[in-house]
Amino acid sequence: MSYERSPHETPKGPQRSAEGWVVFVTSISPHSHEEEVEDIFLDEGCNPTKLILDRDRKTGMLLGYALIEFESKEDAERAIKECNGKEHLGSEIQVNWAFTK
Repeated sequence: MSYERSPHETPKGPQRSAEGWVVFVTSISPHSHEEEVEDIFLDEGCNPTKLILDRDRKTGMLLGYALIEFESKEDAERAIKECNGKEHLGSEIQVNWAFTK
């Protein structure tokens, strides 16, 4: 018995959100500022369209992760390839797809 994929079924791999291609970044130093995190990606030729960084309500420090959105899949792929493992303020950041199937 063989099963065929429905033409409406989403292919496996990274998935686009409603607004763009999103990567999940972990191991961000709590001492970082939003501009510093954005610069990590801009320095590698990636053009983030949106950064979402959560902060501790009491201290205002970053919680160590971010969701970063890109308009094109190519920019998101470049961000993963060029920025994953990059050192920033004593931490080696990890960059991966936020949404996969």
